[in-house]
Amino acid sequence: MALIALTAPHILVSDISARLRSRDIALLAMLGSALSALGLLLPPSTLALSIATTGAALLALSLVAAGLVATRHLLRQRDLALIARLHAESADPRLLGTSEGQVLWANASAKTALPDIATDGLPALFADHKADPASAVRAICDRARAKGHAQVQTMTGRCIRVEAVTPAVFFWSVADATPGTDAPRAPAPWLKYDAEGRLAQTSPDLAAADAPQTLSAVFSDAPVAAGHRGSVQINARRHYALALPDPSGGTGVALLAPRGSDDPDQAGAPDMHADLQTLPIGIAHIAANGQLRYANPEARRLLRLHGSDLPVISDILEGLGRPVAEWLGEIVTGRMTSATEVLRLNRPESERFLKVTLAQPDPGTGQSDHVVAVLNDATEFKSLEAKFTQSQKMQAIGLLAGGVAHDFNNLLTAITGHCDLLLLRHDYSDVDYPDLIQIQQNTNRAAALVRQLLALSRQQKLEIVTLDLTETMGDLIHLLNRLVGEKVTLTLHHGADVAPIRSDRRQLEQVLMNLVVNARDAMPLGGEIRIITDTCALPDGLPREEIHLPPGRYTRIRVQDDGVGMSAATRAKVFDPFFTTKRPGEGTGLGLSTVYGIVKQSGGYVFVDSAEGEGTTFSLYFAAQDAITPQARPAPSRLQPNPMQDRPALVLLVEDEAPVRSFAARALELQGHRVLQAESAEAALDILSDPDVRPDCFVTDVVMPGLDGPGWVSQVRDRFPDTPVLFMSGYAEDSRVAAQSRIGNAGFLGKPFSLAEFTSTVNARLASDEMV
Repeated sequence: MALIALTAPHILVSDISARLRSRDIALLAMLGSALSALGLLLPPSTLALSIATTGAALLALSLVAAGLVATRHLLRQRDLALIARLHAESADPRLLGTSEGQVLWANASAKTALPDIATDGLPALFADHKADPASAVRAICDRARAKGHAQVQTMTGRCIRVEAVTPAVFFWSVADATPGTDAPRAPAPWLKYDAEGRLAQTSPDLAAADAPQTLSAVFSDAPVAAGHRGSVQINARRHYALALPDPSGGTGVALLAPRGSDDPDQAGAPDMHADLQTLPIGIAHIAANGQLRYANPEARRLLRLHGSDLPVISDILEGLGRPVAEWLGEIVTGRMTSATEVLRLNRPESERFLKVTLAQPDPGTGQSDHVVAVLNDATEFKSLEAKFTQSQKMQAIGLLAGGVAHDFNNLLTAITGHCDLLLLRHDYSDVDYPDLIQIQQNTNRAAALVRQLLALSRQQKLEIVTLDLTETMGDLIHLLNRLVGEKVTLTLHHGADVAPIRSDRRQLEQVLMNLVVNARDAMPLGGEIRIITDTCALPDGLPREEIHLPPGRYTRIRVQDDGVGMSAATRAKVFDPFFTTKRPGEGTGLGLSTVYGIVKQSGGYVFVDSAEGEGTTFSLYFAAQDAITPQARPAPSRLQPNPMQDRPALVLLVEDEAPVRSFAARALELQGHRVLQAESAEAALDILSDPDVRPDCFVTDVVMPGLDGPGWVSQVRDRFPDTPVLFMSGYAEDSRVAAQSRIGNAGFLGKPFSLAEFTSTVNARLASDEMV
């Protein structure tokens, strides 16, 4: 007890010194000095004595803590000097490094024998035989951290021992494995053949001239699959040969020595388990019922196995889609000589995929009650495959969305147009007026949904302008306040001198509405949503998991909430189309995918940061623009009288959709124009074959069966070189519409459009022709 009492103050001070920084210790000393001085200045009393005593204690505590901080720093330097003194002259490489591969210290032997560590760090030790050397460094450090030390044998004959100095710092010893030492068995010699079966590489202990030059010289039967057995004689010594998969597409061959004799025909079977222990490939033996019988160290690492008990393979691997016993039975019974599947490791703590290749054992061993499994880490491959599949899915959804949007836009154009025609004959006092307004409003909602589909496929036509975020947000905040409801508070914070951005005003408002609604739904009990804008300079760019932002100056918009947050699995899918965590009927799963499509089409970037229970932040990055002079907004479009009533125009209207053609013709006739209607490009050419027909304007759809709009206009352009053209389309202004750039005096009007928009656009085209 006395010892504890004596050491307790030291433990307390040591703990404080470990937690406090130098600045904090200085503040503690100042506070102690101030209290001591105050206690001395006060009239003598119990209070003054207590204050002075407390101040003196704080001052003493700060001095001791400062001393311990300095001592701890000196201990670190002393430990490093001790390591250098003990290992600087070692003939073998000795290093001190972190689990991330950074080299903190290396002796002269390491710098000479391992020159690559100066630039590549500790991963250079595994670069010769590991596809991901950095992962190999982290893996061996994890084992050393758990057990105090770890040891591994590389295919190049190096024996690497790693000891944990601290949870973050490790001592590395590198030596060549030689017989008679405590190092593990030297790895089995190996050969590597390319996809054509030609010798490509040998292990360091074999000369290329002594090895079989072709794969057929090792294995008599073909094709050769992982797990195949054979024999080969090298330097008067016969070896058993085991075929292994090679990531480059070739074949690896491990050479296993027989027991008791140089001739496998006169000796027993090779000491398989001992030789397989040194292979850098996972090898396992699986019984017909799925029970693991043997797993070498690499297989144990890949399968996350600990202890001596081996599980049933179906308990640790999943994703086969059929019973494991059926899969194994095909190999055991000989119906298949080999089979390969990529399976998921059933471990909640990690997302790992393994490529499992099954093969029949060598018939000469007399063991036919199990199969040989070769295991390889396929996590990186599955990640690339998932990204490619997602890309393909997005492309397919984009094509579908574009086609659906085209058909919907034609329907909406007809509904909107005929509704506008009805509204011309009904005023506020009419009993049908509210119903017509409802049709108009719901048609506008449907048009907004179509725009979301086009944003998803990045095919909508954007009107890119320079936007002042202060003005844009000020106009939008009132609508957003109505969206969030009474339980949620919405605040807007603008940084100093926020630079303008280039985007489509309407689509940017859609992005912010989607993000705010998503944040509101994440806080069912209420909370605060913060929209923060600022301008940031990124001279070195911004590295993220998904992408690296290029260096530059960006305007950033952040939408933060205090909601339930997201798990890592949800974050990975948050921008996927139709992915939603809401209950059926509460969400379409298009909101955030629409945000992604609009931001990417605008040339920006969007990222999400979230953790379960800690809220979510969506960050939008747009290239910062120079300041602009505010401009007056255009007045809303409404039906205007035809300025050319004194000279009605002759308009050739070409549209394959009858409802759209009917509405457009009536709209033009209400303006006093004469209309020639054609349901196809071929019909339009027939009309124009009459030399007496001289239209004042061509109004044509772009996408039609047979010849498209730009195609038929090009055929008659030599006869009507100055006639204005108005292209209409439910698609975005894509390459087909871009054909108008080859046709002078041409414009474009996207569907759906209202009666006022259509007539004013046609009249503007006619007026421009009159001015010419």
